[in-house]
Amino acid sequence: MTPIKNNTFLKKVKDITVSGSLAMLVLGTGIYGCSPNNTEGDYEQSEVYNQGVRTYIKEISKGEFKITEEIIVPADSSKAYVTYLDGHEEILTKDQAKDLIDDEITHNPTRVGHHNGLSNVLLYGGLGYFLGRTSRPNYGYYRPDFRDQSNNYTPSGGVKNNSDMGKYYSNPETFAKSTAVNRSVYQSRTRAARPSGSRSVFFGSRSRSGFGG
Repeated sequence: MTPIKNNTFLKKVKDITVSGSLAMLVLGTGIYGCSPNNTEGDYEQSEVYNQGVRTYIKEISKGEFKITEEIIVPADSSKAYVTYLDGHEEILTKDQAKDLIDDEITHNPTRVGHHNGLSNVLLYGGLGYFLGRTSRPNYGYYRPDFRDQSNNYTPSGGVKNNSDMGKYYSNPETFAKSTAVNRSVYQSRTRAARPSGSRSVFFGSRSRSGFGG
């Protein structure tokens, strides 16, 4: 039998200790879910918005709607409360609101931004801003307040200028507040990086930079 050298076990313990120390150092920097299968630089970024919008809409004439109020709520509480001429109220979830917007874009693209139907009011209100930021398509083709990184993006369809979106609000004061609502939504975003194909988040940071990026 080959004799075992005295330092064999000690070397293994030392190696484990060093490895453990490195692991603790990595965890201490806020990096989690490391996988040996991911190569350096093989990451993808995602954004999570923590704040959403609850919007109140009223039918002012047959088939014509306007936004009467918008408030900031947790993202998963985003809804639209619609009051019709006959007095009955309908509550739309964010998914139902998105379905109405997407249906209008798909079947009546040339009319988007040119009437005060419910779908257009949803698209150009705060809820439409939230939906455009958190889902695809992002509605940048129709909303002028969606900007590219150089801040000079002009929508090819729909409403061309920010001020034109005021026609979807009941009064100038309510429209003026919409800018603050949208800014609050935008600034609530958290960016995270993760290994491609993995659910493990490596690191994240909250953006407090400019509005509309």
